[in-house]
Amino acid sequence: MDFSQGVLFDPGYSKYTLPFSSNIDAAYNMLFSIKAPHQRKFKFQLLYPQLLKLLEQNVAFYLGCLLWASFISYNFKDNPKSILENSYLDKTVNEKEMFFEINYAISYLEKLKKDCKYYLGKNCNIPENWQKILSAYKKFLEINSFFVHAKTTADIKLPEELKYPQQDDLNCIIKTIESAINTGNLPVLFNAEKYIF
Repeated sequence: MDFSQGVLFDPGYSKYTLPFSSNIDAAYNMLFSIKAPHQRKFKFQLLYPQLLKLLEQNVAFYLGCLLWASFISYNFKDNPKSILENSYLDKTVNEKEMFFEINYAISYLEKLKKDCKYYLGKNCNIPENWQKILSAYKKFLEINSFFVHAKTTADIKLPEELKYPQQDDLNCIIKTIESAINTGNLPVLFNAEKYIF
């Protein structure tokens, strides 16, 4: 990546993300259109891998944002860079709207666990760390006031639960981010989670 002019607000994740809430809502609308309980359970069994994949992609995106923030904050600590293409800069934002998707994802984690019990009669295989990532991202949004004042890398605040990555870790983080962006495989970002959590 070329940082000579500054750092991008989004390194390239957004083109691989789907609106999470609307996709989940569409899946459940289809599920609830089925009247017979046994058919609904069967349909949920078919939908479950797709729901889990959507959730994984969404959590990976939020983790990617935290990884990017950690990288640009610490890598340019002594020489802050301008943040390019921050569409929230100097904007008035609606707090409820800004929190909507992350709150939806956090509550959906619990809903999916309950739905697995109800429809499949078993526990979901949702990784424990997903809740931690989503909570950290929500805090990240909050402490940065939704990035309306983020002009340089020095303006980015990180949640206290994130670790201070060493230079070797930062090198691994940026390689993982580049791999995720080049392949479109955002879940590869989970390989770099250990450098910040």
